[in-house]
Amino acid sequence: MPSVNTVIVTRNTRDLTLECVRSSLSEDGDGVEVRVTVVDNDSTDGTAEALRGLDDRVTVIENQHNAAYGVACNQGARAAASDYVLILNSDIVVRPGSLRKLVSFLEADDGHVAAGGRIVDPGTDRVQVGHAARRFPNFPSQAAQMLGLERNWPSNPVSRRAGGWDLDYELTQEVDQPPGSCLLIRRRAFDDVDGFDENFFYWFEDVDLCRRLRDFGRISYVHDAPFEHFGGATFATWSKEEMARSWYAGIFRYFATHRPLAEVIGIRALAFSLALIRTVVWLPRETKRAFATSPA
Repeated sequence: MPSVNTVIVTRNTRDLTLECVRSSLSEDGDGVEVRVTVVDNDSTDGTAEALRGLDDRVTVIENQHNAAYGVACNQGARAAASDYVLILNSDIVVRPGSLRKLVSFLEADDGHVAAGGRIVDPGTDRVQVGHAARRFPNFPSQAAQMLGLERNWPSNPVSRRAGGWDLDYELTQEVDQPPGSCLLIRRRAFDDVDGFDENFFYWFEDVDLCRRLRDFGRISYVHDAPFEHFGGATFATWSKEEMARSWYAGIFRYFATHRPLAEVIGIRALAFSLALIRTVVWLPRETKRAFATSPA
C-alpha cells in the first residue's frame, strides 16, 4: 500500500487538531497506510497533552516557540518515511475517502507531483473559492489585492483570474497552486525541492513550494476529494500588525525569488506608498484623539 505521512502544524487549536487527526487516521487501510505527525508550536491549551497516547500511529513534535510554518512542516515531513506527504491545516476535517482519492490520483499519473482537494464549508459541498486554487502571483494580481480591488470588486478581470474565480470547480484540472491547507505531495518531489523554504514565516511559503514543485511535474485540483475547512484558526490570536508584517514579508520574499526585478521594485514601491498614505491619514487622527483624551 502507498504510505502517507500527514503533517499537521498547530498552535492553540486543540479541539480542531484532534478532529483533524482523527479524520486523517480514519483513512488508514483500504488501499493506503496513514500515519500522522503533529508539530505543536508551543501551545498553551493542552494540545500536546491531549495527543499523547491518542493513537500509536500519531507522532507529536513539541516546539518551545512558534516556529515558522515552513520550518514546522519540514520537521513533520522528516519525522516519518512515506511515499507521500500530506500537508493539512489543523482546522481541516478529512471527508471519508477523500485522502484515498488524492493518493489514487497521483498513483495513476507519475507526471503529477502534487494534488489538492476540494475545500468546502463544513457540512456542505460548497467550495470555499477564497481557499481554492489560485494562479501564481504577479504584479497586477498583487497590486489588485493590496489596493483592495480583489476584496471590493472580486469579479474584476485581474482578480477573477488570479483568485481562481473563473475555474470550474466541478472538474478535476491542472492548476498553479491548490490551497496550501490541503496538499498531497509525492515524497521524492518534496525532497527534490528540499521541502519548504524556511525563510518564510507565515504566508506564501505554500505558494513558493508549489512554484518550485512545478519544475518537477504537474499539480492538479481534484474536484471529488472534499475536505471541510473551518477557517481562521491559525490567525485567531494574531494582531493586525502581526498579520501585516508576516504577509508583506512573504510577498516580498516570493517576488524576490520568482519574479523579475521590475516587479520586485514595483511591489516594494507600492507597499511603501500605501504605508505612507496610511501614516498621513492615521497620524493626524491619533494626534487629535490624544489631545482630546489627555487630562486638562
